[in-house]
Amino acid sequence: MVNKYLELKVGRLFYTFSGQGKTIVFLHGWGQNFSTFSRLIPHLENNFSILGIDLFGFGMSDEPLFPLSLDDYVESVKLLFQELKIENPILIGHSFGGRIAIRYAARNPLSGLILISSAGIRKRSLKRFLKVRAYKIKRLILRIISKEKYNDLVKKSGSADFLNASVVMKRTMSKVIGQHLQKDLKKIKLKTFLLWGIYDQETPYKDAELMAKLLSDSELIPFYKSTHFCYLEEEQRFIKIMKKILLEDKYGKVFVRN
Repeated sequence: MVNKYLELKVGRLFYTFSGQGKTIVFLHGWGQNFSTFSRLIPHLENNFSILGIDLFGFGMSDEPLFPLSLDDYVESVKLLFQELKIENPILIGHSFGGRIAIRYAARNPLSGLILISSAGIRKRSLKRFLKVRAYKIKRLILRIISKEKYNDLVKKSGSADFLNASVVMKRTMSKVIGQHLQKDLKKIKLKTFLLWGIYDQETPYKDAELMAKLLSDSELIPFYKSTHFCYLEEEQRFIKIMKKILLEDKYGKVFVRN
């Protein structure tokens, strides 16, 4: 196994590389790192090369020097592929990593795409619109009348991921989640597998159903006992399905050595 850093203008990007054969790339979710997939790797590295990346701001990689956009993350992944001379890998993205995988797949050739409870569907509802609108009005008023109350509101607002992030990562998160990827999904023409927990509250199962409709060639595989981390919550079934996809189904028929 090789553990290295790639020096980029925003900082050092940590990656690990092992196995042999066609390259599978793992992109983790927000607040995670490549080690979250560690129990899956031994089942695949006899047939594939495994590239694991700690995305900027997480794991062993540096926190970026400035707030990053989704395209910045995609570019960092692309530069790493160029450095390692990797062409047309299979991308596996969970949650935030799925965002990166979708944008990459819409613009670059791949051999396969597997999305696990992927982010990328922007929530549109009257209730959400009114809630956001009310928050912005309240924030504007407090900014004028009370700096202390304004700062307190900002500190307490947002998801746990947002509240726990540093200033640069808060700004990064705000830039990234503003991207809705419906148009990107429509541009993806290769077979895409969607693996999803039906009790997911972070990226609801209805997001998976919408993605399946937007993709030209997809297969949605539900996990009936899982929330946002089906690869951990139903580990044995997840491994079995991944091996079937990669070793037996469309991808495996092309890439697995006899």
